Amino acid sequence: MGEWVESGGVRLAVEVLGEGDPVTVMAHGLTQSRFELRLFAPFMPATKVLFDFRGHGESERPGPGSYGMEDFAADLEAVSDAFAATTLIGASLGAGAALRLLRRRPDRFEKLVILLPARLESPEGDGARARLLRVADHLERYPIEEAAQRILAAEDADGVFDGSPGGREVRRQGLLRMNRDGMPSAIRQALGDPPLTDAEPLRLVRAPTLVIGQEGDPVHTARVARELAETLPNAELLMFPDPFAMMQDIPRLVGRIGAFIAG
Repeated sequence: MGEWVESGGVRLAVEVLGEGDPVTVMAHGLTQSRFELRLFAPFMPATKVLFDFRGHGESERPGPGSYGMEDFAADLEAVSDAFAATTLIGASLGAGAALRLLRRRPDRFEKLVILLPARLESPEGDGARARLLRVADHLERYPIEEAAQRILAAEDADGVFDGSPGGREVRRQGLLRMNRDGMPSAIRQALGDPPLTDAEPLRLVRAPTLVIGQEGDPVHTARVARELAETLPNAELLMFPDPFAMMQDIPRLVGRIGAFIAG
């Protein structure tokens, strides 16, 4: 069912699937929406709470300067508290928002899945940064259909979808659902605001945590995943040898996450 949750004066679009405990909030990545996570939600146990971060998907667009990591953390907190979520799956931006939230509420969740965490203290991957800024530029300059076509063409040339036609189609659908007005500001401000400047506060997080990373990813570097797994006191690391391996092994990945949450 579709619902709305307010976060700092911004209405966030929320969708609840399933029923029973545990209640898991699922937080998507930058430039994405709950649409991508909806594909995996049926394989997760009990209740899943999906939402769109501010400026993403169907959520409202705040004013300029309201897309910092603390704002995204507040979105995650508002939705999690509204539905009494005990478990989190955070992907990329969702993982970053979770880390920022855990810095001040280390006991907020009983279980955590940190999927493809991005940098902690400083920007990494000039090529990946350039791709995200290119998305912002195209959204500002072209209608959504043309912007999506240009973004996909550039990502094809970069080899983003090599060996993953399904991934390309998911990306295309996600681009067409993108909040064209809010996304450019969200991209530019998020790129300049890392989730943490010091990972030490995460040592207070006692929740069992599954950290998932992959080698050879310029945005979600393997170094960050390893650092998180070493810092979080009750964490285990699942590392894929490369992005292609993760895409090819989605059934095992989804099964592993589902079993971790249910266990």
